[in-house]
Amino acid sequence: MKNTAHTKEQTKATSHDSASTDSELYKLGTKVTAAFAVAVGIWGLICLASVLISDGNPVALVKNLFSAIFGN
Repeated sequence: MKNTAHTKEQTKATSHDSASTDSELYKLGTKVTAAFAVAVGIWGLICLASVLISDGNPVALVKNLFSAIFGN
């Protein structure tokens, strides 16, 4: 029979370790939010470009916008 000893080590998280983890999570959250903001911005530009292509020019785009808002 083998003699094996099990030891337990107690580790304590210091406030510095906790703050470092929080800081890393904030950095990750900021990067994820920025990535979504960039994706939405690109999507908006693509939508605007497709409307400009289908209407033909910016004047028609503005005219159609006011027509949609005021129902003329």
